[in-house]
Amino acid sequence: MRRRLAIGIGTAAAVLAAGGGIAVLTGPGDAVARFISGEPAAGKKAAPVKAVAAAAKPAGIRIDQVDLGSLGRKFSLPQRPTKNFSMVSVSWNSPKDAPDGTVQVRTRDARSGQWTGWKNLSIAEDAADLSGERARARGRTAPLWTGPSDGVAARLVGAAAKPLPAGLLLKLIDPNAPESGGRGGGEPVPTTTVPKAPPPASTDPAAEATTKPPATTATPPTPRATTPTPPPPGTPTPPPTSVPPPVPNPGMPAYVSRAGWKANEKLVKAPPTIAPEGVKLVWVHHTGTEFPKTCADAPDFVRAIMATDISEGFDDIGYNFLVDNCGTIYEGRGGGVGKAVVGAHVAGFNTATAGIALIGDYTTVRPSNAALTSIAKLAAARLGAYGNDPTSTTTLVAGIDGMKWPKGTVVPFPRIAGHRDGAETECPGDLFHPLLGQVRGRAALPGLELVSVSGGEPTSPPFYVREEGTVYYRVGGQAADVSRFDVLIDSKVVATGPGGSLTGSAKITVTPGSHNVAVRVVHVTGATDITPVTKVIGDVTKPTFPTPPWVALKTGTYSATSVPVAVNFKSADNNGRIARQFALSPNEVPMLGTSTVWNATVKPNVAVKYTVQASDMAYNEGVSTVTRTIVQMPETSAKRTGTWSTRSAATTYLGGKALASSAKNAKLAYVFNGRSAALTFTRTTATGQAAVYVDGKKVTTVDTKGTATAHRQTIWVKALTAGAHTVSVVVVGTKGRPTVISDGLTYVK
Repeated sequence: MRRRLAIGIGTAAAVLAAGGGIAVLTGPGDAVARFISGEPAAGKKAAPVKAVAAAAKPAGIRIDQVDLGSLGRKFSLPQRPTKNFSMVSVSWNSPKDAPDGTVQVRTRDARSGQWTGWKNLSIAEDAADLSGERARARGRTAPLWTGPSDGVAARLVGAAAKPLPAGLLLKLIDPNAPESGGRGGGEPVPTTTVPKAPPPASTDPAAEATTKPPATTATPPTPRATTPTPPPPGTPTPPPTSVPPPVPNPGMPAYVSRAGWKANEKLVKAPPTIAPEGVKLVWVHHTGTEFPKTCADAPDFVRAIMATDISEGFDDIGYNFLVDNCGTIYEGRGGGVGKAVVGAHVAGFNTATAGIALIGDYTTVRPSNAALTSIAKLAAARLGAYGNDPTSTTTLVAGIDGMKWPKGTVVPFPRIAGHRDGAETECPGDLFHPLLGQVRGRAALPGLELVSVSGGEPTSPPFYVREEGTVYYRVGGQAADVSRFDVLIDSKVVATGPGGSLTGSAKITVTPGSHNVAVRVVHVTGATDITPVTKVIGDVTKPTFPTPPWVALKTGTYSATSVPVAVNFKSADNNGRIARQFALSPNEVPMLGTSTVWNATVKPNVAVKYTVQASDMAYNEGVSTVTRTIVQMPETSAKRTGTWSTRSAATTYLGGKALASSAKNAKLAYVFNGRSAALTFTRTTATGQAAVYVDGKKVTTVDTKGTATAHRQTIWVKALTAGAHTVSVVVVGTKGRPTVISDGLTYVK
């Protein structure tokens, strides 16, 4: 079995040349070094070789070709600088011949200057059916996408017991030659709208619903960073701003036209062939190449593949469509996206089929959800245009000999099939091919979505559930095509919803811990689709309070019935997410999940409960309560030093009395057992400063002067460790306003 399919693989022409000619550069010395600008690597003496160049370079594409056959049976081309290129391939005259051994290349990154390790080039397969393409057939390897590179080396390893195949060429493809109108300069290629598709032979409402374009105007694709399932490791993450605008087309999902990715139409060798039967089947491939660095590089990749395919004998690029791992669709072979254009992708079965290639190698990497969705939409559109159900089967007649089935064999296939179903190949990759059932289901029942999971706070994923929850889901298409819905937790079916509807729900039981939840829809034919997994966390643990409520006095106006306090606390949850909090007493106050304090006004000299409740994302509730008494000490309870006079007014001072002194260093000392203290004064335009001492140490000086007379003004507060304390007020004797009027101390018991 051969390794894998490369994009547009199969028969190919000898040399890409605008006029069809071949120029062979020969002469003494290192012809390759002359042809590929630069010198051999230091310390390496390159063997004399011949280099082949196109007679005329087509606009936008340059292919530099090296005759490897002149290097001998077991060739070795030392690493050397080259002109810029982004793709490498090797080809030879006859598809029936191939090098004895394995061709390996290594390339130099044009940006970093670093050389890669040696990479194998696998043998590509026949792919073309049309007589003109097969007559020009060349054998070849799968191409290798290198990204911008400026150095190459090649060698043949393995047996090498027989002579090299005739016409063995190393090709370096630059999809951004200066004359291309691309990044190298030149006139840009205008963007055009493709012709509308012809009316379908019959209309399938389900397929029609799946193929509406996501946009009705040519706007750039939306970023795919928000897809529920992130791209798998090793796959590109795109900046969508540099991808060409998609083209709206009735019945088709949005796609990038040939003009959009700057196809060079001058290279096309023959008009398209249209299958009168329409599109009976869609072949799904992977390109079997390394991923472009980002999806923004996909247009360069497609241009390079087109040039490679044509240089090996194809009339045009082999595939009808290409898709990048971000889900952007690219028009492939010309002739109209709404027509049954015969491509070159599965030899013997190209007529009445469409070929869709996912860019990249999915042997060990799973395709992204965005890519699977785009392929399903595209397949549904092409099949639905001719009244074909994407979940059904059809038969094809093998068109050529020498392949998996003899010519004339009638072979049944699913309407959406993988390349390996029709040929001896590993394409579309071991991690992609098993997902084709999902693609079929998604084509027939598009837009499957796990909408939400109830049982906890309404939120975006992850969802939290205490013990029981409900999964809500929906899908597009025809309700009659839905057989059932399955809800899976950690890949096991735990609930089933009835068919015959496009929406539904199912109750689930969730054990503590993190779980992967998905919804699978089953088509009446047995085809399925499944949502990306959604994280659901089972949680039965109540929030805790590492810091229980503690009460701190606040500044402001105090009275015998009202004292302002701040209640501080800190809650915590085993999953790190507090949804909301409430102060339950002494008053009810709703708070955010991040709050750590609330304010209250309480009555002094009575025990008060302070209660706070925290609720987590799964509705688990934790409560913490403390009881504290706010005690007001009258100034008469303080130990006096110096001269103090009593001032009385029942409604003016706390307890009806206050002490006043103008004597410098006169002192009042309050002794108490508590955890927060506050000093209250009368403020006037003539009152002065007082020093405050805590446990014998001066902590501050307060100024009791005010803009107007105000009584019971608490202007100093301090949090203290619980225990016995002494707070003293000492008159400073401020010049011109020496009087201090003290109205007692308040503390938290």
